[in-house]
Amino acid sequence: KQWYQRRVRDLENWMGCMKDEIKDKKLSEIVIPGTHDSGSYCINRKSRRTYLLPNLYCLNPVVDIVGAVWSRTQDYSIADQLKFGVRYIDLRIYLDSDTNTKYLVHGFEAGELMKELQGVADFVDAHPSEIVVLDMNHIYKCGDSSICSMLKKVEEMFGDKLCHPPPLNTNVLTYGEMIESGKRVIVAVTEKPEMFTSTYKHCALKCQFEWMWSSETNVVSPWADTTDVTYLKDFLERTMSQYRAPNSLHVTQTVLTPRSSDTVRGIYKPPHNLQQMADQLNPHLPTWFEEFRQKYNLNIAIVDFLSPSLINLLVNLNLTNVSMVRC
Repeated sequence: KQWYQRRVRDLENWMGCMKDEIKDKKLSEIVIPGTHDSGSYCINRKSRRTYLLPNLYCLNPVVDIVGAVWSRTQDYSIADQLKFGVRYIDLRIYLDSDTNTKYLVHGFEAGELMKELQGVADFVDAHPSEIVVLDMNHIYKCGDSSICSMLKKVEEMFGDKLCHPPPLNTNVLTYGEMIESGKRVIVAVTEKPEMFTSTYKHCALKCQFEWMWSSETNVVSPWADTTDVTYLKDFLERTMSQYRAPNSLHVTQTVLTPRSSDTVRGIYKPPHNLQQMADQLNPHLPTWFEEFRQKYNLNIAIVDFLSPSLINLLVNLNLTNVSMVRC
């Protein structure tokens, strides 16, 4: 018999496959693959623009064509992302006042929120060993009643699977505790007041929906807001080395953010779209992630155009300290 280092290849069920290794680890100690602007995969030049894009009147058709290629950040649907091993979903939510329908958004309307969430619920039902984090960190044009209605539907959809946030100064639950209790879905909601009506109170909603985590205090996600690869790495290392509250998860945003000037320049000079910009960064990430895991206890890592091969690397970083096992 040969000796080899165990690797998980069933990414659709990767948490269950390594349950013996991660059962006693807090969720904040597990490397979790995530996607940035997870719902933007379906944006194209025919997608409906939102007020988040500048109104240039006669030039709007040009803005729509150019803007769409800078707004799509993923190749795969949320359902496929989950099957490939993603366990953190980044949700930006927008209320279309004309249809009174909530969509995922990144400059343009993407898929309908409730249809996408139903796909997540179906995945969770079919995969009892997997945990999913849903982070509603941007919500636009939603009034108080609309937010409350959305959260009621989330509660109906996930029910007893919703995991309550840990109290202040207490630890996030371990993987084993979450699986044993059946609380396998975390839903975080932004508490930034500028994104809501003046009467919105996160604390009031928290009293009604006790399972609701905060996108600011329970799921900490520093954003570098840069196009510079070197600066990004330095920023990530600085933020990961800082104190982390025991009741929080930490998101490492390994993404580049284009300026308006980049999108205009992209008409005649590369990078011509966000995927080409991501292609400048993503080859560095395998080395970065291995280093971040060793030095800073990498937790959730989100990427633009996350590939199955990079998901595989992130997942198996959870096994780097495991002894060799017999084949």
